[in-house]
Amino acid sequence: MSTRPHGPPHGPLHGGAKPGPPVPRRRRWWRSLPALVGAGAVVVAIAVALLVISMGGGRQDVGTPAAARGLARRVTLSPSDWGAGFVRGAAYENTEMAQGLTDRNCAYLAQPIAGALAALQRTVGTPDRTVVAYARLVVYRDAASARADIARLRADTDHCRTEHDAAGKARWEDVHAVDVPALRGFDEVATEEGHRVTDEKGRTADNYYTYLSGRKGKYLMQSYVVRTAKRDGNRSAAAAALSLMLSRL
Repeated sequence: MSTRPHGPPHGPLHGGAKPGPPVPRRRRWWRSLPALVGAGAVVVAIAVALLVISMGGGRQDVGTPAAARGLARRVTLSPSDWGAGFVRGAAYENTEMAQGLTDRNCAYLAQPIAGALAALQRTVGTPDRTVVAYARLVVYRDAASARADIARLRADTDHCRTEHDAAGKARWEDVHAVDVPALRGFDEVATEEGHRVTDEKGRTADNYYTYLSGRKGKYLMQSYVVRTAKRDGNRSAAAAALSLMLSRL
């Protein structure tokens, strides 16, 4: 797994019905939202984002933790940005400055983010928890720190095709990078998809995720979509989310 966010909460979503199957810890920051983020909505979101980007966007340089936190609150997506039917996660906002990475034995564990001023992750999902997603912005002190972090994410994805959670029994297979042509306007991107086959308690799981990261200067935007039993729509939804965040810088 590449640097993944701290992942979806294990509890039910606010306003949700009976909790569905547990959601993978990985790529928590760690899969289509076609029914909820319809194909048309995804296309429109990407088109609008690219238009704003081409016009220069509203990106501003921030140099203090307070300014970075303010920018993160404006840029990071909320439930309505994902489409009708999405609600807040039980642990909606996460400001922890840590990322999930694998060690040399392919064990997935949280590690501190070096050189970060602020980070904000917002987790959303459908009431039945068959789809969980999150958007995250990390603001670094300088572009070099952001470049080093996204490089670690790419290396992490290439490192292991199968990974396991150092703190539990979760296991992921078929971890690999993918080509996402829709991601434009970034200085560089890191992509990852995979399949969680075992949950935190060692039970059989069937969850497909897409985890995308895009860097623009000293800003790292990330989107993660995980879906139960299928991967259809994950990639387009995650790409639209990342492009929308870029348009807000």
